[in-house]
Amino acid sequence: MDMISELPDCILHSILSFLPAQYAARTSVLSSRWRHLWEEAPLRLDDESLCRKEQLVSRIFYAHRGPIENFRLVCYTRATIDGFVESAVKRGIRELTLLGYGRYSFELPPSLLPCNSLHQLSLRLGEFPQALHSIFPNLKELRLSCVKLHNDLLHILLSTCGSLDTLHLIDCLNPSVVSISSTSLRKFALKSSSWVDELIIKDTPNLESFKLDVYSPENTGVKVLDAPKLQFLGFLCLNFNALQLGENFYDLQETPSFHVKAMPCRLKILSYVKTLAIKITPTLDKTTPPDILRCFPFLENLFIMKEERIGSGYYPRWDEQCSLSFLNHLKTVNMRGFYGDWSDVELLRYLVLHGKVLKKVTLRCVVSVCQKFVETMRRQVSFEERESSDLELLFYQDAQNVDQFSPWKEVVIR
Repeated sequence: MDMISELPDCILHSILSFLPAQYAARTSVLSSRWRHLWEEAPLRLDDESLCRKEQLVSRIFYAHRGPIENFRLVCYTRATIDGFVESAVKRGIRELTLLGYGRYSFELPPSLLPCNSLHQLSLRLGEFPQALHSIFPNLKELRLSCVKLHNDLLHILLSTCGSLDTLHLIDCLNPSVVSISSTSLRKFALKSSSWVDELIIKDTPNLESFKLDVYSPENTGVKVLDAPKLQFLGFLCLNFNALQLGENFYDLQETPSFHVKAMPCRLKILSYVKTLAIKITPTLDKTTPPDILRCFPFLENLFIMKEERIGSGYYPRWDEQCSLSFLNHLKTVNMRGFYGDWSDVELLRYLVLHGKVLKKVTLRCVVSVCQKFVETMRRQVSFEERESSDLELLFYQDAQNVDQFSPWKEVVIR
């Protein structure tokens, strides 16, 4: 007998649990020692990797007697969904992904809603029953994509899922007002292709990450009222209808006026933010970006997305700005949509000359990048006079602007 086969069952079960189900099952032919091991091992089942999917999934469920750690299912018929999900619930399913096929939408099986073992649920094109009470008592991560969210659903989810740590809403049909309130939530992402009039974040004492990208931002008001541990915020579209950050209210559609009710409260609300992503449009008032950046005095990482070329009449005169306090802490800058025009150079020069601990500025250029272009940019932004001796200036050509915002990659349901 080989050395691996001499290991205790519990260790071999752990090893087999990392294999896709079909490969774990094949180990049963190795020897009599391995014949029944996979049947008791925690199972990771992904029907995408199986041929004759429904038939094989049924056979695997029939032969396997152990717990199910992870199950990914493309949903074709109601009977298939109900049967497989009920079997998975009985086996203590921990991570479940249910994907509607094509335009087929389905309702969550009733057996799943009270499941105590479920820690992670990803759902695409599914629907929740209208009558809901207590659901998913131990759920930690919920990712919804292309799901219809009726008015009370978010409130029920947030109030009954007391352990919920992560909530992602991607291209869902949202209510006109999205209100997020949870004492347990640490990560929230909203990427919306439907109209949202108002987005409110309140009573979220443990929220650390808030990612948003909304359809028609000029018609959306955003309020971040109480998130004292917030470290990551973005995209802040600087053409939102209105923006409220703690005690700071900013009307971005009228003549901009920045109201600060209480400076100590503002610092308490926003001083935790270390990473900020902002989206800049040509219609901004010149004072908007500097005023917004003043709200984040301890910012370390800044993402800037320019949607198109911005003329000098709209872009702020950075050379007229006093040194903002976040420049004492800023370490990295990543700009998408860099043209190398006057407005870009003004901003870049300001960061280069005042960023005391700035280490890296990455520029995704819409124009062609050549040695002459790089040398011209370095000269125009006064790179040799930089405040930080460790600063590195990196240029990449990205004509299609495809690499928009890498932190979004983790919220996509595949």
